[in-house]
Amino acid sequence: MTISAEAALAGVQATIAAYAHAVDAGNTDAIPDLFTEDGVAEIVGQGTFEGREAIRKAYGAFAPQAPQLHMVGNILLTSPPGDEVTVSSNLVFFARGEEGWAVQLVGSYEDTLLRVGDVWKFRKRVTTFK
Repeated sequence: MTISAEAALAGVQATIAAYAHAVDAGNTDAIPDLFTEDGVAEIVGQGTFEGREAIRKAYGAFAPQAPQLHMVGNILLTSPPGDEVTVSSNLVFFARGEEGWAVQLVGSYEDTLLRVGDVWKFRKRVTTFK
C-alpha cells in the first residue's frame, strides 16, 4: 500500500514525540517498544545497543535524575515515503536545576523507521551530540 509523504511524516513525528516523552519521563519500558525487535539505538560516543532488551538496559542506565525535556524539530524525511523511511531531525536537551531550566546540549538524530501496521518503529536511531 502506498503512503503519502504527509501521512508518513505524521506517523514518524508521532513516534519521535513518543520517544522524547518516554525518555524524559524515564519510562524505560516504553522506549524499546518504539523499536523493531532487532532495532538499533546508537548514541555516538556512548554505545550501540541492538535489540529491545539491550535498548531497555541502556536507557535504564540513562534514566533522568532530575526533570529534563527534549525538544525535537526540523524533522525531515530524507527518503521517498514507503514502508521504510529515513529521517533527520535536530534536538535541544534541557534540564532543570537550582537556577531553573537550561540548555544542556544540542544534537541530531538520523533515523530509519519501518511501518508496522499503522505505526512507525525505529529500525535504527543514531543520536549525535554536538
